[in-house]
Amino acid sequence: MSDRDILAAAGKLKRIKRQGWLDAGIPRDDVESVADHSFRVAFMAAFLAPSDSLDVLKMVRMALIHDLADSVIGDLTPRSGVSKKKKALMEEEAVNRIGGGELLSLWREYDAGQTPESRLVREMDILERVMQARDYGQRHPDRDIAHFLRGWKKLIRTPQLRDLMDR
Repeated sequence: MSDRDILAAAGKLKRIKRQGWLDAGIPRDDVESVADHSFRVAFMAAFLAPSDSLDVLKMVRMALIHDLADSVIGDLTPRSGVSKKKKALMEEEAVNRIGGGELLSLWREYDAGQTPESRLVREMDILERVMQARDYGQRHPDRDIAHFLRGWKKLIRTPQLRDLMDR
């Protein structure tokens, strides 16, 4: 695919609403897009990552493309009935179709979560979800979003990120 195709896929993420929030009953006109989510994860990577020990540019790129497959397959959630293994295969196929090469390499690194950069971006992805859940919880107290807030303390191990949530 061409650069134009990659940019079109990224642009499509602006129109795809995050399915989990829709499933939780957040009003559609208030639900963030996949692009909204990816932007804040990338912002975290750019400004919270320790630049003396990690490749911040790689992290920002990883954050920007970690949900790029959603432009092809949609925002699949556990309620979608697709196993984690099947979802990962679908995502890999989609990223390969969108651009392959460096995009696919970065996506695979993120998905594997084996490098310091990918582990931190994965934690930032969780942090972003929890921050968004807290925001929706304040604005829509009648909606059940508790499941979005569970378990983050086990998954976010970086002290700087934990401190953000403990405030």
